[in-house]
Amino acid sequence: MPMPWQLRNAKRPKRATPRPRVNVNDLQIPKTLNTAITLPWVSLRYPFLNGAKLTANMVQFAHIGRIQSFPLKWIRTGYGLPRFAFICTCARPVISLYFRCTHLACRRCQDATYASRTLDKASRPILQATRLSRFLEILPAQTKQTTRKRLTARYKALKAKTTHTKALPSRFDHKALAMQSNYNTQGPALWR
Repeated sequence: MPMPWQLRNAKRPKRATPRPRVNVNDLQIPKTLNTAITLPWVSLRYPFLNGAKLTANMVQFAHIGRIQSFPLKWIRTGYGLPRFAFICTCARPVISLYFRCTHLACRRCQDATYASRTLDKASRPILQATRLSRFLEILPAQTKQTTRKRLTARYKALKAKTTHTKALPSRFDHKALAMQSNYNTQGPALWR
């Protein structure tokens, strides 16, 4: 099946690395209302940021002579403390903000897309095999054997499918593109 016309005619720049982003789960946002935390060393983790100030209601990012503020939305989990989400300038609650052209915004405002959407049907299994091999390397030892066997069998099936296809373009070589979430794995039950 050929590539859909929307992808074939898309005018996107060919990036070598993924867009830098800030995830709300990586920040240690205070839970009390009258506490503020300043992160002067945030540039070690996020090189495009100069500093950050965190409160329970708002996050301020300083970058390239500019300060951007994002309100926070508290999401109830039902299990104790809430989670947070940024409120983008388009009024959407989002978990990640992407940095492009000296501006932080959500993926819809920045026109970001997933790596698998830019590949055709023949190249997509190569990306899946790359992600799965990276995940198997960092899989903890406490993972169930049945889960490990299932993932290894899936990896072998993807490798067999991709032996006769071409390699991925060089813009997909970045390590962040090879990361995947959890492949339906569960960690060890530490509360028992």
